[in-house]
Amino acid sequence: MGGVGGTTFDMLSSIGSDLSVSVSFNIARELLDAAEDEQLAADELISLVMGFAIILTAVQSRLNKALDDRRKAVMERARSGARAQVEELRKLHGEGLAGMFTEGFVHAAEHAAVSELTTKRSGLDFLALVVNILQRILVAISVQLLAASVRMQQQSRLVRTVSLIGLAIFFVFVESLTNRHV
Repeated sequence: MGGVGGTTFDMLSSIGSDLSVSVSFNIARELLDAAEDEQLAADELISLVMGFAIILTAVQSRLNKALDDRRKAVMERARSGARAQVEELRKLHGEGLAGMFTEGFVHAAEHAAVSELTTKRSGLDFLALVVNILQRILVAISVQLLAASVRMQQQSRLVRTVSLIGLAIFFVFVESLTNRHV
């Protein structure tokens, strides 16, 4: 993106990424300290945090489906309303005039309905955003916990380094798969 808006967005995105890493590192450290106080093993803590991340991923998937279903329903209502208006034109002015408006009119009505829907946010949109944020935070914390676990369990610096590189590659690979659109 060019212009002031693009650079501002890029800067805020970069700050968000930096904050996410920094904060998730500190949260992971606090969770590890709390787990140690409660005599909970690091791998049990990692399992709990990843479990919550997986649960939120499933909730996020359901919310996205509900939002998509709502969008499809709005499009269908707009499509049927537009077809009813074209049918009225057909009755009033005959086939010739109504035939010119059919597809373009229906498409324009769908586009207008979807545009209106994007400007109106609902509680479902807000809930989907909150769940998305929480899920991303939990995944970031999970990565930090896994990295801390590798550092605690491996004596050899070389093995720790290779393990951390493997961990990074795994999560970058998983993230690239989730962001692919077919």
